[in-house]
Amino acid sequence: MSGKQGHRFGFTLVELLVVIAIIGILVGLLLPAVQAAREAARRMQCQNNLKQMGLAALNFESARQRYPTGPMDGDPEAITTSGAPNPGGYPQGACCRAATRRGWNHFYHILPYLEQEALYNMGSDAPPYWPYQPNNAGEDDVAGVALAVYHCPSRRPPSLYNNNLFARHDYAGSAGFFQGAPHSGTNVIPPPPLGLGPARRIGLAPNTGNTPGMRGAILWPGFGEYRILSQFHDGLSNSIAFGEKCLPRTEFGRDGGDNERWNNSGWDTDSIRHHFPPESDFTAQPRTGGTTGGTVWRRMFGSSHPTGLNVVRADGSVHFHPFTVDPLTWMHLCVIDDGETIDSTQL
Repeated sequence: MSGKQGHRFGFTLVELLVVIAIIGILVGLLLPAVQAAREAARRMQCQNNLKQMGLAALNFESARQRYPTGPMDGDPEAITTSGAPNPGGYPQGACCRAATRRGWNHFYHILPYLEQEALYNMGSDAPPYWPYQPNNAGEDDVAGVALAVYHCPSRRPPSLYNNNLFARHDYAGSAGFFQGAPHSGTNVIPPPPLGLGPARRIGLAPNTGNTPGMRGAILWPGFGEYRILSQFHDGLSNSIAFGEKCLPRTEFGRDGGDNERWNNSGWDTDSIRHHFPPESDFTAQPRTGGTTGGTVWRRMFGSSHPTGLNVVRADGSVHFHPFTVDPLTWMHLCVIDDGETIDSTQL
């Protein structure tokens, strides 16, 4: 019986390899686009975080007729556990946290205006004992809650450190001009007008955010001073209120500006930054000069975004600035009363 034999169809090895190669090329072309889309979404979430903070600060001001103040160390009315006055706990001599919640930072005090009143109420108006007492005023309870609004998704998810006990945050208030070096571990002060010597401690004038001509949106409140909107002489729209802080990728939770409780770090780079040009997390060096471990205190803003950082200005508007922003223009944005015009072409 005669008949035609059936034929089997399929790919040759060469054809299969060509198909695989084409698929690989397409995936290689698509992957950067997917990563770019994800980063765009993360950056947008970060901008939304800052938008909420900026509006919360304005609502705080509307309710209390003053802008949120920054943190302090100790307390002007510090006492021992027996109730006796303790001069060692006065703000400019104490370290490294506030004795009670009135000295906690701006991020804590705007919580009720971020729909986080329950978390705010976990803190209390406890006596300002010094030396500090464990969990005084509920500081540890509050610190144990990691809020998404205070974390940039390009850097990290809400996280706990110190054996999974205390959260950090990824943002800082602008404290204006800093007299000294951009970070600890070096005596290299930029030439004027970006730098001014001799170096001064962060907790001493003029580095308290309230020296005329050098003021920041956030100030040190140790002597009862506070910020009012009329002090934004350069205009709310020309003044940075909050921004992302610089933090090396290898130092999360341990850098000098990321090693304290998110709510109570004292007047420290954990929650405030100054006028120096912003720097990427990817280029920031974890150690400088003779400084070792995680104890470099960085005084500049920065981020984990590829090309720049987000800030919110005092009018509530959010802006993205490249790391290549003109240093003088950036300085003028950080200082709220230097009388300088902002050149928008340099942004």
